[in-house]
Amino acid sequence: MSVSLRKYPYPYHAMLAICSDLDETPNKEIYFETARYLNTTEETSLGKGVGLEVGNTIYFDMPEHNFSYTNTDDDGRQKIHQLIDSGHIDCLHSFGDFVNDRTLIEKHWNAIQAGKRKVEVWVDHAQAPTNLDNDIMQGQGAEVDKPAYHSDLTVQSGMLSFIWKGRVTSCVAQNAKRSYQALFNKKQIKASLKTIALEFIKGWFARLGNKKYAMHKDNKVLRKSKLVDGTEINEFMRCNPSWGGVSCFDQARGIHHVLTKEVLETLVNKQGCSILYSHLGKVYSTSEPFHECTRQSFELLAAYQNNHKILTTTTRRLLGYNRTVRELSFIIKKVNAETQIHLTTAYQGEDLNGLTWYVDEPETTSLYINNIRYKDLVINENNNVEQTSVSIQWRSLSFPKMDT
Repeated sequence: MSVSLRKYPYPYHAMLAICSDLDETPNKEIYFETARYLNTTEETSLGKGVGLEVGNTIYFDMPEHNFSYTNTDDDGRQKIHQLIDSGHIDCLHSFGDFVNDRTLIEKHWNAIQAGKRKVEVWVDHAQAPTNLDNDIMQGQGAEVDKPAYHSDLTVQSGMLSFIWKGRVTSCVAQNAKRSYQALFNKKQIKASLKTIALEFIKGWFARLGNKKYAMHKDNKVLRKSKLVDGTEINEFMRCNPSWGGVSCFDQARGIHHVLTKEVLETLVNKQGCSILYSHLGKVYSTSEPFHECTRQSFELLAAYQNNHKILTTTTRRLLGYNRTVRELSFIIKKVNAETQIHLTTAYQGEDLNGLTWYVDEPETTSLYINNIRYKDLVINENNNVEQTSVSIQWRSLSFPKMDT
């Protein structure tokens, strides 16, 4: 009786999230059309949609040239809430440049959490006062008695489950052995070798106990960590596998240097899991946001998903899956002719989507979740390559219809 947990949802061999900070997104039209282009196969002003599953970030008080919850109109805010409820806005990118007051924090927090689905991912922004990291990102969000302190409201309450505090790696494929392969560029030898060297040095600093680069050592997408006020968190790391370094080509107008065949092949071959650091609102122009090279890069990623190589999903869903796998436990029981998988987990719903077990006899396998029999277990098609398996179905998010 052989039963084992598959690393990723069947039939995929890697996972990827595009975690886009909305900095400098010029207007609501580009913000929402980008979401529609990435998440549907409809004709959009950016081109024919690629049908992936990609989330976005949101923040509040910003300069006028930045799209934000505060700067947009009632129609924009209504659409923001639609996308939060559908899961397509899944990250809060600080409270914005101009928020340094507990009253404003509480007002904005209540506004963003008003719907049926909550925003559970936090991404520090530049040097915003409300950032939760006080080192790399220079924030006060976790410093007790500071004006922008909010950890007690947002994190300790259990609402913000996942925190990004500025950690970025050049290596694609987390949850695997660190690889520099995709960083080498024959046309940019000097620059790419510099990037590889810097990433190699970070790894050695981490091995020597450097706290700043600690996540680089194990190359995990998610780890247990603490804020400066002692609050325990799930911290995640993002990657930008650009040959020019972590701050190069992290935009819509440069993503074709990042979503390349070499990068995606490395992700698949390493069976990795990555959260891509990007700014999709930094477009070529308001009149022509995407160039053909931009569309081709997203079409390439879509081809990897359609060929069952890379599962592209939102940051929240990728992190939820990783947290579930990290913390679950299961035992196997043989009852007469039936193989029973007894799963114990603190999570439910979407956080269980995609869990897959290799089994010898799928037709006589059943699943119990916290002692309750699961009725919708899927027997996966035998592809003559992998062992037979059963899954909790991965259910894609449904992108909402929005009036344009």
